[in-house]
Amino acid sequence: MSWVLDLVLGVHNWRHGVSSVVASTKKTTSPLRLGILGAAAISPCAIFDPVSTHPDVVISGIAARSKIKADAQIKRYKLQHARAYGSYEDLLADPEIEAVYIPLPNGLHAEWTLKALRAGKHVLVEKPLASNAEQVREIKRVSEATGKVVLEAFHWRFHPAAHLVKSLVDSGAYGAVQEVRARMAVPAGTMAKDDIRFQYALAGGSCMDLLYAYSATSYFAVPSLRDAKVEVLSAVPRMNARDGKIDDAMTADYTITSPSANNGKPVRCHAETDLAVPWLWGIIPPLWEGTITVTVELEKATIVFPNFPGPWLSHSITVADRDTEKVTKYSAYTDGPQWVRRGARWWTTYRYQLEAFVDRVRAVQNGKSLPEAEEMEGWPWVGLEESEAVMAIADQVYEKAGLGVRK
Repeated sequence: MSWVLDLVLGVHNWRHGVSSVVASTKKTTSPLRLGILGAAAISPCAIFDPVSTHPDVVISGIAARSKIKADAQIKRYKLQHARAYGSYEDLLADPEIEAVYIPLPNGLHAEWTLKALRAGKHVLVEKPLASNAEQVREIKRVSEATGKVVLEAFHWRFHPAAHLVKSLVDSGAYGAVQEVRARMAVPAGTMAKDDIRFQYALAGGSCMDLLYAYSATSYFAVPSLRDAKVEVLSAVPRMNARDGKIDDAMTADYTITSPSANNGKPVRCHAETDLAVPWLWGIIPPLWEGTITVTVELEKATIVFPNFPGPWLSHSITVADRDTEKVTKYSAYTDGPQWVRRGARWWTTYRYQLEAFVDRVRAVQNGKSLPEAEEMEGWPWVGLEESEAVMAIADQVYEKAGLGVRK
């Protein structure tokens, strides 16, 4: 599936003339030195491209189980500042590396995040941050003890379009939130049957890989998850034919209740995640089923945010006001209520995410504590409390479905 991302990114960059931006970007005299654990297929879109236009960070190394594989990726993508490492341990032992990006299989995220923290590195790690909420709590403890930044890569949360929807929801103009529905689905065949996403030993499953659905429902349901209570009402999986512990798909209904919002009333949530939508009659790929959207039902309006994980490509947010029967369309690619004055039309969600990560790391390096860095105004963030709360929802969904918490 990564080749699709590469193709889409290539067209996007061509349309917006990003190659000229890359050519004109001048790095600072002492940019943040970033290492990558694993020669993953997602790295070109998720980290190589964002780094190429950020003036204050360079990719200094890639580690793989095979040094040849790491070196091949460095040469293919012309990463002139990077060197190859033949093991993850070797990269973590290099004092020149200040931070790491971890795009490893899900089941390895917690292990290597903890090792990176204990090696004195700041960490940007792909979602899910861990296999379960208890592992997230351990990461949080070690992050606090070492004073190092950890960010789970919910990249969609850093885009101005998400912030615009959040501001509309929280404004009160349309009344209280009643229900939030999120759907993420891809047709069967998009990924190979033996893909890591379908392997229990690597913490696979639709809830894990499409965790964005739970992130989105919780983000729009209540102002903060800090004091919220979640109750899973139902969870119905469609099981993988090859691995009886893997959910190809999951449909979950739950409520989120916050004493500080909605007069303490629960908000209904519905999440559908599907990694392999079956083909029609077994022969026609259900391309029309490949929908990705989040819908927020408020007392006086319905807000629909399509393509919420990738709004940098295109999006049209609609607000249907029930009182006036008027439908208003919005879009946002730069600035907004959280970034204020920052960004460009061509910035991807990953580029915004990198901006926030480097901001926080630099703030800590300049003397701010982790709590101080997280609370800085004008710079959006996804804290470990939120990561823990979202992971806990997935834990509860798996337990309700009778599959148990991922280990």
